[in-house]
Parts: sequence; structure tokens; C-alpha cells
Amino acid sequence: ASRDNREEPAMRHRWIFAVCFFPGAILLHAEAPPAGVGFEQRIGARLPLAAALVDAAGERHALGDYFHDGKPVVLYFGYARCPQLCSVVADGTVSALRQIKPPVGTDLAVISISVDPSETLAGNKQRETDAVRRYGHAGSSAGWDFLTGSETAIRAIADAIGFHYTYDPRSKQYAHPSGFVVVTPDGVVSRYFLGVDFVPTEVAQSLARAANGQTGKSVVDLLLLCFRGGAIGGRYGAIIWRTLGVAVGLTVFALAGGIAWMLRQERRTCAAAEAKS
Repeated sequence: ASRDNREEPAMRHRWIFAVCFFPGAILLHAEAPPAGVGFEQRIGARLPLAAALVDAAGERHALGDYFHDGKPVVLYFGYARCPQLCSVVADGTVSALRQIKPPVGTDLAVISISVDPSETLAGNKQRETDAVRRYGHAGSSAGWDFLTGSETAIRAIADAIGFHYTYDPRSKQYAHPSGFVVVTPDGVVSRYFLGVDFVPTEVAQSLARAANGQTGKSVVDLLLLCFRGGAIGGRYGAIIWRTLGVAVGLTVFALAGGIAWMLRQERRTCAAAEAKS
């Protein structure tokens, strides 16, 4: 046999190891979210409208300045450096809003607050620009406000809506839940939308209720948490983690078994060819 042919089995074995090991490595290195991170649904809670924030243009305003003209508000948290679910939550929110009325800027306002007090104006502006571009409705830019602020101001607003997050100094990331809240024109929490995929008709109905000053009901607290791979938390978090573990394990065994069977068949074919020659 040639040198190249002798090296092929060794190379195959390395690929087998990589394919079989990688899913398991993902699971073993995935970390459960820090305790206390998640949404605590506080229907009827009032936001601290006096909290001072800074918009993407660098101007300082009270949160209440963004509640005006009797418009309901969609409020969500995120931050520019987020490597995980922040962009997915933003995309899901924009996608749902694109499919419904009222349009942003006319009868609806959207506020996104960074959980990172060190957020730069450039990073904040980029998030705002991306959201408006994805939304794609002409004249809607006046209805979007991406805000930063001090740790005190951010915490006050987050605590008011039950958005519990924490900073992890080792990864330099924020662990936080995913979703958004609908708020009445006078700053009262009306409805929660949790996760990353939102039903447009439900969003439209909740906005109509909020516009009339009404509140909805609590929703199932199955949450995705943005933290090192988007660990899953909430009431069913432990069950989902176990299910993922089993699924990864079965995948590894299936891959290993399939590759072993193909290698065995290849050796038999090679042996038969050598016997004929």
C-alpha cells in the first residue's frame, strides 16, 4: 500500500473522534445559568418614569419622556456586545411588529435599554439603526429609542418589570432572560412575551389592551437565558437540560455506530479486492 493509503485510516480516526467528541464537549462545557436570573412577571407594576437615561444621540432624558401621545410601548433589554440571544430577541421582536398594526412611530413606541452601563453611543446607535432597517417601514425611526444609563437607573427599571440579570466578570458577559414587555401609555406593565419567537396576533391584541390602559395575564415562564450558549432556565429548565443531555448522548452513539459500520464495510471491500488481485 502507498504511504497516502496507510495514512487514510489514521486521518479517518481523527475525524471520527472530532465528530463524536464535539457534541459531547458542547454539553459538558455548557453552564447552567446563574441563580436568580430570569423574568419575574409583575403585571400592573409601574415603571420609574423619572429614571434618567441617554439616547443614541447622547441626549439625557427621563424615561417618562419616551411615553407620550397615549402610545403603548414595547420595552426590551439587551446590549451591543452580547454574543448570544440579544440579537435573536431583537429580530423576533422586529419580525412580530412588522406583521401587525399599529405601526411603530405612529401609534406605538419601542424602547430598548442596554443592561451595560459602559455601552458606547456608537454601539447603541448601531443597534437602533439595525432595528429600524429590519423593521423597514418608512417614517418609523421616530418611534424607536435605544437608551443607555447608569447602573442605578438600569437596575431600577429592570427591577420594576422583574427583569433579573447579572454580570459575570470571568466571561465579561451579562446573563439575562429573553423576551419583551408591553407597557401602557402611563408606564404600567401590561403583558410579557418570553423567549425569542412571538405570535404577531397575540402581540397586536396585547398592544390594543395596553393602549386602553388594560393589563393581561401572566404567561408560562419557560425562558431562554442569554449566557454562554443560551442556557435554558425557568420552571422546566432542569427537565430540558436532561433532555438535551440524552439527545446529545444518543447523537454521539448514533454517529459512532454509523461511522464504525462504514469503516467495517470499507475494510471488507478492500479485503475482497485484495483477494481477487
